[in-house]
Amino acid sequence: MKLVCTCIGCAIEASCPYSAPRFYLGEGQAWARHFTEDLTRENIVKGLKETNYGRCVYKSDNNVVDHQVVNMEFTGGATATFSMCGFTRHQERRIQIMGTKGEIRGEEGKIKVMDFVTHENTEIQIPEQTSGHGGGDSGIVRSFLKEVCGYNGSEGLTSASASVRSHLMAFAAEQSRLNNGQSIELDDFYKKLLVQV
Repeated sequence: MKLVCTCIGCAIEASCPYSAPRFYLGEGQAWARHFTEDLTRENIVKGLKETNYGRCVYKSDNNVVDHQVVNMEFTGGATATFSMCGFTRHQERRIQIMGTKGEIRGEEGKIKVMDFVTHENTEIQIPEQTSGHGGGDSGIVRSFLKEVCGYNGSEGLTSASASVRSHLMAFAAEQSRLNNGQSIELDDFYKKLLVQV
């Protein structure tokens, strides 16, 4: 039998910055839907005792990265940086695309488009999203259904090849992390994975 240490009943839970009860019974109550549909106090506490969501972060075998920076260089010379940190009070996403004639920023429910030539700034308000990943999940499902209902031969947002490429980048980033930041050539990495299969 495996002993699982949970926040429930822990002597230092009240002062722990990673207290699961404080989060799931407080501002993060909606996230408790990951382990219970009924968001009563009784069911949330029961879920924290019986699932991994109540496990002690200090006595856990979870080895998922809690912060990282990934630098990417694409064939045409474009570069991208992905930065992720789990130590933030609020979950949020920001995207910034910088070009030679302008810049696009997406954050806090709006998209800002800045034109360096005309000096015009445009702000697009994004409707509040209620589904997972800031509305991205429902967008992917809509795209998939559109393809199923009227496929025109073009690659959509949810194509298998696009998903494989994005996952491949994530796997390569993890391989780089495990190899002390060694650069990974995506084509070579892909070929090695094919050999292993």
